[in-house]
Amino acid sequence: MNSQPAIRVVQDTAADVSEQERALQGWTQHYSQLEAGRFTGGLREIGVPGVRLIHETTNLRLHQHTAPPPDSLVLGVPSLESAPARFEGQTVGAGDVILFRGARLCDFLCSGPMSILAVALDPKRLPGLPSPNAESLSSGTFSSPWAAALRSELACLLADEAAGAEAMRRAGLVMGLLDRCHQIIDGVASDPNGERMIGPSQRQALVNRARDFVAAHPDDVLSVAQIAQGVGVTTRMLEYSFADIMGMSPKEYLRMIRLNAARRALRGADPRQSTVAEIAMDHGFWHLGRFSTYYFQMYGEKPSDTLKRRAPVLA
Repeated sequence: MNSQPAIRVVQDTAADVSEQERALQGWTQHYSQLEAGRFTGGLREIGVPGVRLIHETTNLRLHQHTAPPPDSLVLGVPSLESAPARFEGQTVGAGDVILFRGARLCDFLCSGPMSILAVALDPKRLPGLPSPNAESLSSGTFSSPWAAALRSELACLLADEAAGAEAMRRAGLVMGLLDRCHQIIDGVASDPNGERMIGPSQRQALVNRARDFVAAHPDDVLSVAQIAQGVGVTTRMLEYSFADIMGMSPKEYLRMIRLNAARRALRGADPRQSTVAEIAMDHGFWHLGRFSTYYFQMYGEKPSDTLKRRAPVLA
């Protein structure tokens, strides 16, 4: 008797980036909202052992640090309605495919509403890759003549979870999708310029170093000059790099990162034991009125309202 593959179906919505980043099971993710407004996100996932189809949507400018589970390869394509984006410092166009290597944190910046279609694979499902388990491949963005075909196939499968789940039970369809992925990966792995095409830019690397420097000084409210000195570049070069990669100044970015951290703290705090002022100061906002203004502009509500509406404690 032929056994049917186990089908995993997920349909989820989120009202905050902290909820969205937990939606993909097994992934390591940290999202930061970089635009004022109420966040909404969605996830649709259909999977069989070794193959997961994913459609993720968000409505605002977003910065992500994301890594799929270990021992996995992920191919992603933006939907045609998705806002311009950068992955590892490189622009992502309609003819591009994003490649994630398992367990490696990557940098993704979307300038507005995002819609990404992806397939996450166990490399063992792709025998005959150019090297065992595709060890020669690096995370990055590359042009592929089969990007449009992959987008169309994933969009069709993920348009309706019931129909997609039924389709994924058919071995022939899964094998066809695996063939497509093999075709794309083989194309980039055999490209002599692949290393140059998918490597991060110097400005992306500089932004990464600046972020690491800030993370190493969590109790300090650093100036742009101090950060530039800490990573060994001029302030102007740091400004140019952030403007190019992040679309904002280092000062603006750091303030938004602190706002994201403060919001997480407010959502998790007990209003009987914590105050807005304490949490604001813990995150480098010494002027409560200014913090409240920044917070309201970013999230559309007062920090005191967030604290009162404490997020439910997860079991």
